[in-house]
Amino acid sequence: MGALSNCITIDNPNVPILSPATARSVPFGKFLPVNTGDYSSYENAVTVTRASDMYLPNFSLRLFEGKFVDDAVFMNQNAQGTDLLGSCLFFKGNVKSTLHGKSYGPESYNWSQNFKFDPNNEFLHHCPAGSELSFIHFSYTSEYFGQFLPDDQQWAVRLRERINKKERILGDHFSAITLIQQQALRNVLNCPLEGKLGYMMIETSIIQIILIQMHSLFHKEEAFKQPVANRRDTEIIQQLKEHLTKTFLDEHCLSTLARQFGTNTNKLMTLFKKIFGKSIFEFIGELRMNHAMHLLREHGLLVTEVARVVGYKNPNHFSIAFKRKFGISPSDLK
Repeated sequence: MGALSNCITIDNPNVPILSPATARSVPFGKFLPVNTGDYSSYENAVTVTRASDMYLPNFSLRLFEGKFVDDAVFMNQNAQGTDLLGSCLFFKGNVKSTLHGKSYGPESYNWSQNFKFDPNNEFLHHCPAGSELSFIHFSYTSEYFGQFLPDDQQWAVRLRERINKKERILGDHFSAITLIQQQALRNVLNCPLEGKLGYMMIETSIIQIILIQMHSLFHKEEAFKQPVANRRDTEIIQQLKEHLTKTFLDEHCLSTLARQFGTNTNKLMTLFKKIFGKSIFEFIGELRMNHAMHLLREHGLLVTEVARVVGYKNPNHFSIAFKRKFGISPSDLK
């Protein structure tokens, strides 16, 4: 990414959690438009279609839809709500999340999600010029999160320990939004109930979304292990991941990748597995399946066409793999 001076900088605070006492004039469970003046200074570089906040007893939400004319970076300029945890679900967009001064980090894609805890306000989120962005962000306290985080699974214990120590946390990859989460999202965006019953239903749905997200991102203990690699090796593997994210529809072989990144095949495979908890070809397979979901949902392609695009000669083999990942066959999804 270029220097921040080459990007439009957009303030991205965590929406505060309001107590019942401070929320007397703010209705719970309703999306409220964000003051358009908050974005007026970006009007030539960003077209904001929607910016809405919702307040609940234990959560706050921000729903954003817009398009960027220039390169942009979201950052919490005033360090607002850095003690809050955050879960973000992207319906559309290409966002690269990095630390200050770093060029690599996980990248979002359509219908993907990630989690962050940024107590020292260190993360930046880059959006390329010409891209559209649509997301919903949930903020919540560590105290409330601890009530429903399971204590009988090691990954959850380690996650709680890191939060208590105020260590920064960002999932090392964006995972696909599952169909169960999509069903829960409907209750958040279009809750059929009103009043207290309504926002209780919304909060219950948010808890479902977050628990599935936590398991998806952190249930492998490898996600918390520090990779046994020096800085140069780590940068190579990060660069490899970025390359695969952009070229996952191409045919790849280990020997070619090893030559391209100046190492040997064994080291490439071992380090990638240690850092990301999955093999190179498992990672490629996940990207292809997520792309298949996007093609089926957003473009209405035939199952046979999608199978061919993501590298399956036999549509039946594709359907079996798709159902194994998402719990539904591609034909039923259509």
